[in-house]
Amino acid sequence: MDLFAYAQIEDIDSIAKKNGIEVPRLRGYRLMSEEKAMDLKEWTKDIDIMCAEYLCTAHPFWNPNSEWHEYSSWTDYLKTYYCPDEKIRWDRIHGWKRRVLKTYIHNTKQKYIKQAEIFNKYVGRDDVLYIHARIGGGNWQYYRESVLGKSWFIEKVDDAYDSTYCDIYAKIDVQRGKEE
Repeated sequence: MDLFAYAQIEDIDSIAKKNGIEVPRLRGYRLMSEEKAMDLKEWTKDIDIMCAEYLCTAHPFWNPNSEWHEYSSWTDYLKTYYCPDEKIRWDRIHGWKRRVLKTYIHNTKQKYIKQAEIFNKYVGRDDVLYIHARIGGGNWQYYRESVLGKSWFIEKVDDAYDSTYCDIYAKIDVQRGKEE
């Protein structure tokens, strides 16, 4: 969840309403004219560790598509064994585990890069509103009609960290937004 965008709902909601923008399950707004570009290196620097720790807690073990995660002294031990001092011990990861982890890291980085590149594409634009909503992933099928095909819709991308959220980019009329 984007807490900064959430904190701006009251401040920016009037601009969205004046532009005819209504998004179900809204979680926040950002005016892209006020944003700075994301640094891709900074944005993706801890993904390797995050992925390895995710696989340590996955149930079933080391499954990137697991339905749930276990947090216990055993999974704490696994995280310490495979990732001591915030570094992956590749010498302890072999065979299928190594292939799964490398693929998972690659796929996760691609999601983060895609989200950042789309965000960066609209940074500094007065006519674009960023909308954060809880309609990503599987939820999108239920809310597609309320967003797609609207005159304000530009594009959307699922949140890389939690795909139940998504970022939607909307075209706004700057003059209409400033009117009182």
